[in-house]
Amino acid sequence: MRLEGVVAVVTGGAGALGRATNLALVREGANVASIDLESPLVQEDTLNEIRKLGRQAIALQGDITDKASVERMITEILATFGKIDLLVNGAGINVGAPLEQLSVELWDKVMNVNLKSVFLCSTGCAQAMIKQKKGNIITIAAASAHRVSVGTGAFGPSKAGVVSLTKQMALEWARYNIRANGVSPGPIRTPKTAKRIEDSKDRIAKIPLARVAEIEDIVDAILFLASEESKYMTGQMLIVDGGGVETWWLSL
Repeated sequence: MRLEGVVAVVTGGAGALGRATNLALVREGANVASIDLESPLVQEDTLNEIRKLGRQAIALQGDITDKASVERMITEILATFGKIDLLVNGAGINVGAPLEQLSVELWDKVMNVNLKSVFLCSTGCAQAMIKQKKGNIITIAAASAHRVSVGTGAFGPSKAGVVSLTKQMALEWARYNIRANGVSPGPIRTPKTAKRIEDSKDRIAKIPLARVAEIEDIVDAILFLASEESKYMTGQMLIVDGGGVETWWLSL
């Protein structure tokens, strides 16, 4: 129960990683507010599972790229729980295209969802954390933030921005006892990526650990950063990709 009494906010809560993150935080003692663009009904099974574990949980629908929407959800979270201790910026999209074929509209969409949302949610939650003189922010970037990959369009640049923003938050908010760290996953096995992974066996075999990440691999890193075990860490990114960024093949 490393997170007993912690109030956590998770964006992208309806996705595979978001759902697993919510449940893992709850099993460690946290109460959660799960945010997603999808209807809260999509998260009903997750909420029921959380309540069976004896914890509180709410699901909120909103657009995390819109400041007014973010402010509304944060107000509701504070009204429900009275505080915000932890934010996990887990929402994101990966829509790739060669740069010369990438439309301005798609560039803006990826940047808004992957980077602008982290700025809005983090600064919004930080207002409550600053008053508390304590907080913890975890961003989910990507291995692509640290190593360029051909044909991924705005994804890598947006996630590189997340890395830089994480360091900026860590530096500026340390005086309020707010930590900011992140996780940069490589490819993750989910229901949505299963076929693509199956079709990429030869490429995956070149990863030093010769496999893609399971969701639990990423969640374990999130739990470490969420807990007091990482209490002297801020401004850091944990790259969880089986060693992939240390090889040359990702660029091909």
